[in-house]
Amino acid sequence: MRQGKCEQVVARLTQRIRKGDYHVQGLPAERELAAEVGVSYMTARKAIQKLLDNGLLRRLPNGRLDVQRNVENGTATHRAQIALLVPAWESVEVANWNIALTRLDSRFNCSTRVVYYAHWDDPNVVNTLRRFDGIFLRPLAEAAPPPSLIQELVRNRRPVVVLSLDWSGYGVRSVRLDPPVYVQKLLDHLASLGHRKIDCLNVQPRESVVLERIAQWKLWLAAHGLDGELVDEAVAPYTEPISAAYQAVVRRIREKAFDCTALLCITEPAAAGAIRAMVDHGIRPGYDVAVCAAAGESRAEYNTPSLTALQDPDPKPYLAVCLEWMLGGEGRHWYGPLLVQPADVPVVIRQSTVPEADDKHPPERLREMSAETGETKRGPA
Repeated sequence: MRQGKCEQVVARLTQRIRKGDYHVQGLPAERELAAEVGVSYMTARKAIQKLLDNGLLRRLPNGRLDVQRNVENGTATHRAQIALLVPAWESVEVANWNIALTRLDSRFNCSTRVVYYAHWDDPNVVNTLRRFDGIFLRPLAEAAPPPSLIQELVRNRRPVVVLSLDWSGYGVRSVRLDPPVYVQKLLDHLASLGHRKIDCLNVQPRESVVLERIAQWKLWLAAHGLDGELVDEAVAPYTEPISAAYQAVVRRIREKAFDCTALLCITEPAAAGAIRAMVDHGIRPGYDVAVCAAAGESRAEYNTPSLTALQDPDPKPYLAVCLEWMLGGEGRHWYGPLLVQPADVPVVIRQSTVPEADDKHPPERLREMSAETGETKRGPA
């Protein structure tokens, strides 16, 4: 049987509510809503009344409509709406967080929605913090949070977790999957291969994680009495870093300043650009210069040559802990430290430091071997 106009509007608005469409900007006035969906004002009012009766909407004291909160008096009224609040720039990192959260939706009876913001004063930030049942926030790379935002996060009754950066010092729960200290494990691997001059390449904006990785490289060199040069040519935030890495390495090659036997890259894009530059100028990655990355970003094994990197931990167990807390209702309690991070991050050995590694072991077995035994040894290139 064909649905009447009222039922069609109810179905359409229900879909929007469950997808989180009205959690950022809120619902328009009833007459605006009627005009938008192409029905009369009376038809729209009937549809809205059904949504009020079903508990999907609520009417505020000022008469405006709002989406009903997920939990009322301890009882779930509909799927919880979880926001992934991220800078308005597509990235592999954001995609990986989104995929992991989406795969947890059915387990936690929630719906994840990506919300983009361009700057800290973007209205999307405050609207998201105040409207969603839980928020995962990936901070901007280039700017420290203003005090007003920290105050909003601390006093806001909505549960918030920061991703990728450590904001526990602000009193905000945080998840970081790549603690910078594990950069030293990559350097241990390079030293085990006989390398004594290990340069460091960075082209990412100088956010805290990047600076901490560079600091770990400096500390390790000093502790081991080895040499290395920092090539730090950070690009503007949210611009392409691979070409910057390529140009930086090409310039050093032409200036005859590229004299290291090993190169630690702060990120996978930096390694990709460096490897391409080396190949274009007759330098063999893995043989002439060993290359590794402090963050593989899930693409390291698909580089040519495949890239030695720190293993990307599965984010789902860490996100699941956060979702359990977020959806725990008013009596929610966070156990343990505010910063959640892996107790260990293995090094995955690939061709960019051990050229024959993938000839002996396919990527799947190589990952298992690295996790089980730590490293695959090879003499200096």
